[in-house]
Amino acid sequence: MSDTGTEDAELIASDVDELTHAELLCLYKDAEENIRFSKLLQWRITGGTLAIYLLFTLMASGYMAAGIMTKILIILSFLVGSISISILAIFQSWQGTEREKIGLIIGKLSSLARRVYNTKPKRMADIERYSLYGFMCCAILAGGFFALSRLMRWFPA
Repeated sequence: MSDTGTEDAELIASDVDELTHAELLCLYKDAEENIRFSKLLQWRITGGTLAIYLLFTLMASGYMAAGIMTKILIILSFLVGSISISILAIFQSWQGTEREKIGLIIGKLSSLARRVYNTKPKRMADIERYSLYGFMCCAILAGGFFALSRLMRWFPA
């Protein structure tokens, strides 16, 4: 019994030998680093795409009379947005794969490690992950809309 009057769950050690345990910890660390790297790349792609849209808008405003250049920039805006959102989806899928690997690894560790890992429900983590992914996609789409509105002169400056 603990001081609060609730019983602590019994600590059950991992069944794996020390070498396997060390290997599992290395795999866990690698999967966590892959997730962080993937998230970093997602944010960089989002920011880079918005910067490209801004560049396109500035290029078009500098060449008001160049109709063919504006058409090329419009096509490039669609292309850049489509590719960026596709890459975001690939990285999102990669994160899911890494999370599955972590789930398998955690199952082989101690009961304390499993309890700590399961502190946040998987569903809540997925909601947060996909909310951020949706925000990134919306930012790219909004930036693309703004760039296209300037390139196609939908709204006067």
